[in-house]
Order: sequence, then C-alpha cells, then structure tokens
Amino acid sequence: MKEPKHLDLYLDSPDELESILYNNKHKLAVTIAEFLIWALENNVDDFIFAEVTVKDPESESEEHSLTLGCKREDYHTALEKQLKNLIEFEEFEMCPKLQEWIDYLDVEEKVKK
Repeated sequence: MKEPKHLDLYLDSPDELESILYNNKHKLAVTIAEFLIWALENNVDDFIFAEVTVKDPESESEEHSLTLGCKREDYHTALEKQLKNLIEFEEFEMCPKLQEWIDYLDVEEKVKK
C-alpha cells in the first residue's frame, strides 16, 4: 500500500474547525484508517492525515495552517476508534485489517510487560 493522500481542509475562521471535522467525519475516518494501516505495514512512527488552512479573521491576505496527525503511541486507540467509525459508516472493507492490527498491538503490549 502506498502512502495515502492527506486531507486539505480550508476554514474561513478558527471557529469552524469543530464543525468541519464533524461534517467530514466519514472522510476523516476512512483517511485515518488508511494511514494507520499504511503506517503499521511500513513501520512508520507518525503521520499527518490532514492539513488545515485557516484564514486570519484580522487580515484578508494572511492564513495560518496546522496539521493533524497521529503518533505510534496513539495507534492502538486510533485503530479502535476508526474501527468503530468505519462500522458506523458501513465501510467494512478495511475493518478486518484494523482488527488484525489491534490484535497485533494487544499481543505486542503483553510481550513488553
């Protein structure tokens, strides 16, 4: 699997962030799931799944950007959340792979203890 494409999100004001994330929950769930699978298959310790560009409310020409990502220590939790989200959106294709990685990380955690 090649590296997935991150999402580009554009906001007219910082106040829109929560609503834009909520309105794009399906797309975000699929994108994060793709990145998690890719990162684990390629032993990548972190990834950026979205870049958010926000217009500066004080200036028409200025913009600020931030990135949304995930680090390896958060992969297990992220896998569980995305599995739940994908089931909710009836996106079943990646579910077995997410469960496989959840199980793998469970075993990895037990071995470390």
